[in-house]
Amino acid sequence: MKNVMKLIFIGGSGFLLSGCLASERDMGTLKLQLKELNDSITVMQANQAELATKMEELNRNLSVSNENLSQMDAQMVRLSTKLDDLSAVVRPAASSSEGAQGASSQGVAMLPSDLFAEAKNHLDKESYSAAVTGFKLYISKYPTGESAEQAYIYLGDAYTGLSQAKPAAVAYATLLQKFPKSKLTAQARVKYARSIVPLGKNDEAKRYLSSVVQEFPGTAEAAQAKAELAKLN
Repeated sequence: MKNVMKLIFIGGSGFLLSGCLASERDMGTLKLQLKELNDSITVMQANQAELATKMEELNRNLSVSNENLSQMDAQMVRLSTKLDDLSAVVRPAASSSEGAQGASSQGVAMLPSDLFAEAKNHLDKESYSAAVTGFKLYISKYPTGESAEQAYIYLGDAYTGLSQAKPAAVAYATLLQKFPKSKLTAQARVKYARSIVPLGKNDEAKRYLSSVVQEFPGTAEAAQAKAELAKLN
């Protein structure tokens, strides 16, 4: 009987000992797994921080690019008005000497850039009626001038400021019709679409906005078109 009890005691002790050893191994494995998980989380957080930094840098670069594009557009407008001035001065030079002098004097007194700048100044000051008059005069005097395309855009903007949707739409549409390859096509389409919505032409507006998204992807005008489409849907 004593021998039997000894065997039971020894056997039980061995079982408990093996159980303890197994538990220690499991705990060691668990601790290792936790460490690996923590390491992975640390790496992931570092990657997220790096990604956030890169996104911030990208946003800064995009802001700088947009600012540069705006400055470039402004420079192009100024260059266009200077080319208009040059054309206005050179054209009279082809006439007779006396006639050229008179025309030249008149040209200097009323340079295209002066007319365009005055109209734009009225637009900036929200003097929309005066702006309409100025841009219509510019277009009538210089229908193929270097700033004619921009003048149609600004004319439409001036009419929009006066809440006159129909003549605004006509101004934008005229640009699209007369200058089908204009660099202002995307902008004109978006503005035309906006101007015809108050006229109840939502379906046509959607077509023009969709064309901007499809033909000018990645541009500011495409983003504007998407926003306008969201409002109409």
